[in-house]
Amino acid sequence: MLHLIFQSSEVDAVLERIEAGDAVVFLGSSILRLVGRGGLAKVLTQSAKSCYLCALSDDLSLFGIDRGDLIDGIRVIEYVEWVELAATHKQSLSWC
Repeated sequence: MLHLIFQSSEVDAVLERIEAGDAVVFLGSSILRLVGRGGLAKVLTQSAKSCYLCALSDDLSLFGIDRGDLIDGIRVIEYVEWVELAATHKQSLSWC
């Protein structure tokens, strides 16, 4: 399953529902929850071991977040990679 998270308020709900092998793309304000010293650091680091967690590079730039500030295990992707994820997952769910 491909999960697209657009709002920071939805991150907790998604993390409760993801399964091993899922891909999660953080977009919009949801990327604010990916900063290394945030409250979700432990949960996200653990989830990154079994799921593909990533943030869109343009949104990081928009919010002034440097790649080095992200929690370990979060990958930074471009739009092309987002399209590839959408093409390789049979199902996707948008969390707005």
